[in-house]
Amino acid sequence: MIIVNFKTYPESTGVRALELARKLQVVAEEAGVSVVVCPQAVDFQKISEIGIETWAQNIDPEERGRATGWFPPEIAKEAGAVGTLLNHSEHKLGFEFLKTTCARAKEVGLKTLVFAASVDEAKKVAELRPDYIGYEPPELIASPDTSVARSKPEVIRDVVDTVSIPVVVGAGVKNAQDVKTSLELGAVGVALSSALVGSENPGVLAKELARAFKP
Repeated sequence: MIIVNFKTYPESTGVRALELARKLQVVAEEAGVSVVVCPQAVDFQKISEIGIETWAQNIDPEERGRATGWFPPEIAKEAGAVGTLLNHSEHKLGFEFLKTTCARAKEVGLKTLVFAASVDEAKKVAELRPDYIGYEPPELIASPDTSVARSKPEVIRDVVDTVSIPVVVGAGVKNAQDVKTSLELGAVGVALSSALVGSENPGVLAKELARAFKP
């Protein structure tokens, strides 16, 4: 599994977001690897319609209706969402709020990937029984020099061994070796953003990452 968070970069907004999603869809089909895209809400529906697995960057636990400014899970689901990211280091949620949001996601049938910045936080997150836990130390997010697989490989193993939930590794992932190391340590996939979104040729990089999933 390769999860690509579009965040709010100009390279992944509007027409360019759709172009990027199409390139990633080709890679997913050709490589036989699950590629998930997480676009901005404004681009969400048109990207989900091209057929690639599309997740929300975040949802809110509010009921639809009188919920100005919130993103209820029902709206995400109707727009084509299959799942949602939650508790990203750039959008941290209090535990009780996170608990309610996870419950609402499950209520409408959305998969959940909940981020954790440490082994201790991963243990706490595991109590919510999300579909995936994303291990992503915030100090390495968007690092131009290293990745969690290179700087903290032992912690990936610790998280995998501690929780009984599939683990996705993020923070600084930028090449096939980062993917390969993460998988060897027990992760089921990787999450990345700037390295791919800002790449001169994101399709080529995505193919490189996908090849790392092959024996």
